[in-house]
Amino acid sequence: MPLYLYKAADAGGKLVKGELEAANEMEVTTHLAKIGYMPISISISFKTVKTKQVSETAVKKAGKASTQSIIIFSRQFSTIIKAGIPIVDGLTVLSEQTEDIALKQALQNIVNEVKGGISLSQAMMRHPNVFNELYVNTIVAGESAGVLETVLAKLSRMLEDDFETRAKINEAMRYPIMVMIALVIAVFVLSIFVVPQFAKIYIDAKMKLPLPTQIMILISTIMKHYWYLLIPSCIGGFFMFNHHINTKKGRFWWDGLKFKTPLIGEIYTKITMQRFTSMLSVLYQAGLPVLKTMDIVGLTIGNVVLSQEIATMKQALADGKGISTAVLSSKYFPRIVGFMISVGERSGSLPTMLDSVCEYFSLEVKAAVKGLTGLIEPIMTATLGIVVMTMCLAIFLPLWEMISVMKGGG
Repeated sequence: MPLYLYKAADAGGKLVKGELEAANEMEVTTHLAKIGYMPISISISFKTVKTKQVSETAVKKAGKASTQSIIIFSRQFSTIIKAGIPIVDGLTVLSEQTEDIALKQALQNIVNEVKGGISLSQAMMRHPNVFNELYVNTIVAGESAGVLETVLAKLSRMLEDDFETRAKINEAMRYPIMVMIALVIAVFVLSIFVVPQFAKIYIDAKMKLPLPTQIMILISTIMKHYWYLLIPSCIGGFFMFNHHINTKKGRFWWDGLKFKTPLIGEIYTKITMQRFTSMLSVLYQAGLPVLKTMDIVGLTIGNVVLSQEIATMKQALADGKGISTAVLSSKYFPRIVGFMISVGERSGSLPTMLDSVCEYFSLEVKAAVKGLTGLIEPIMTATLGIVVMTMCLAIFLPLWEMISVMKGGG
């Protein structure tokens, strides 16, 4: 359930501040009126949904729901809401139809929770194995603006695009993964069986070895004599990394790195821009005030660095600047986003322009993924060649030098 921050005046005119979980702004206003407060301002908090620990209604986890199941559910649920069918009835039908065990169990629990008076977003929040933070925050946006049907349709399309992008990248990564496996096997075989033989010859000959050969012999020694430490070290490193990126500081670093990573960063930026313009368009058309709209967009963007940037942009909007001005001042937003929003603001057709920007980035993501898949194969082939050639030179350079000396002596 969304968390709202409010400022109000009590019966004596004294200013009071507080926060309240509620389904929407109207519910907050009603609650304040009941306790004798006059609302001054109400705004949604950035702390609204952070995928809290599973609530007191213990959920039996049946594993994680598949992405395809969530996509189908979102599309069907949007159609049900559009048809005017009550949420509880719609969820009941969908829970009976789905074959995904995790989704079926979650929907059955959500039906009971919604019947008990809990909002849809709060009920979904209790099932993080099915509905992740981004999904729940997007539902919060739909509830807050009263456009749940539209948000669900946008959400299903966003999930479909993400799934298609991941599928194409995964397909493109099959060859590189095979190359990496071959490379690891080659390094292992050379290090365990070949390098030690040549190292013995060079040591017996008391030769002065070049740096690449010394490094190769060191790697060989480590892999041959301390191999039992390598696997635990890799596993431990993975868990330490995973723990770090789940801390506040680590999450900020990781989300920032996503924009800067070569090749992938460009695609990630375009995906977030598509998400930003899509949600901004929906909420703007719903008639929400621009500051509240930016609050909700910040929650649904799925990146803490960009959420913080949107909070900074919100301050510029509060100072009377336009959305385009705020966007153009940000280093995370491509200039074209600001320019196209500016055209929409001046022509009075901002929602239409936002939809155009969203479609533009959708096409850009597909083109970028296609370009990436074309680059991966030659890059990995070249990498394999360079590594193998470097290892061979490190092994054989001293041997060639030894042969040259012997010929010269002869």
